[in-house]
Amino acid sequence: MTLELTNPESEYALISKLLFDPKAIDIVADILREEHFSELFYGRIFSVIVTEHGRGSSLNPLTLRPHIENDAAYVSAGGTTFLAGLTNVMAHMVPPKATAKQLIDLAKRRALVLGLRESIALGTDINESMEGVLDIAESAIVSASSVGDSVNQPSGEEAMLALIKAAESPKRSIRSRSLPAIDELLGGMRPKQLVIGGGRPGMGKTAGALSYALGAAQNGHGVLFVSLEMGSTELAARMAADMSFNGQSGVAYADINSDNPSSRAIRAMSDAASRLRDMPFHLIDAGSLSIGRLELLVRRYKRRFAAKGGSLDLIVVDYLQLLRCEDRNRSGYETVSEVSRRLKGMAKDYDVAVFALAQLSREVEKRADKKPILSDLRESGQIEQDADAVLFFYRHEYYVRQDGALSQSEREAAIRQCEGAIDFICAKRRNGITGSTVGDFNGAYQAVRG
Repeated sequence: MTLELTNPESEYALISKLLFDPKAIDIVADILREEHFSELFYGRIFSVIVTEHGRGSSLNPLTLRPHIENDAAYVSAGGTTFLAGLTNVMAHMVPPKATAKQLIDLAKRRALVLGLRESIALGTDINESMEGVLDIAESAIVSASSVGDSVNQPSGEEAMLALIKAAESPKRSIRSRSLPAIDELLGGMRPKQLVIGGGRPGMGKTAGALSYALGAAQNGHGVLFVSLEMGSTELAARMAADMSFNGQSGVAYADINSDNPSSRAIRAMSDAASRLRDMPFHLIDAGSLSIGRLELLVRRYKRRFAAKGGSLDLIVVDYLQLLRCEDRNRSGYETVSEVSRRLKGMAKDYDVAVFALAQLSREVEKRADKKPILSDLRESGQIEQDADAVLFFYRHEYYVRQDGALSQSEREAAIRQCEGAIDFICAKRRNGITGSTVGDFNGAYQAVRG
């Protein structure tokens, strides 16, 4: 038996309720939207009622007429008979919030069915790529299961009491054993925050993010590391080298990642595997991933961590510009802007910290001073706007080694001054001051410490 996914009678009754009880408008206006109505004409009437209410005007069936009589659907709906019918509905018996929630649920179900039908139709077209088919299906599922529809509206007192409760509760900000310097600089990465980690190639941003993530997992924070550039085995080799490093020595990444690793490297891999068994750390290895698919995976891992008595606290994305949108017709700028907005929404909706790495533009290379600034972020306007904090990775040694204007002796002297140093530059911090600090880049072990 197929369930009818529309309820025009409830839509009609709700409109009547809103006309005769303006207080009900405030109850539903923040959760219900015009597109949730299956009868498009009813949706347009709803929009008129909410708009006029916002202007301080109350409507009834008579004063509503001038707003809708030029609508082509007005006559087909019955004209004055339609308006008269609104007065006959037993509006006082309509529960506004429950009715609105029902209409929202039905709208999501219609969107889900429509999207899945479209993906099924595309799936039978041999000329359509599987990526395109999956993107349509994923987009439909994400849209139907969106958790960010409601608007939180606490009173001033309620907001203050929530603050007091949070102050008395254990702090949930992320702390990394490997990189406390970054935590001090940022005040810890916190749930609902989007932190951007920017840098040019060779600056150590992936190594830094992986070291930070492992250190966070060692502290008991649930971590999901999303790699769009490196495969899981290459990341595992980096992890084994990082975890073998004791601050002075360890097993080199080159040995672990070689075709014939030494017995010492094998032991380092085994030791890392044993330690990771008890750490809340998971990898996603995806050569191509849409932001919609990532949202589904995050939801799944939230459940998995919770089922084991833990929580997903930190999501690392390497890197932002490699995530796709479901709409392939967007420009590069529009895609990055959409991905940035949805990563911020993901942080808020799932109560996690999102640490998204971002590639910087080549403008950095054209300056004498290669230290990055906010405008170096590709499509920086939207990324910078969405980010709660922006952290840049910078290694001066990298540029000194490439400086052909220096003599060999000058280069060696310059390298000695900055060898192994990595700058962490906080260029934006929404809830604190900016600044910078210096850490240690141990390239042989792919380990960043500070």
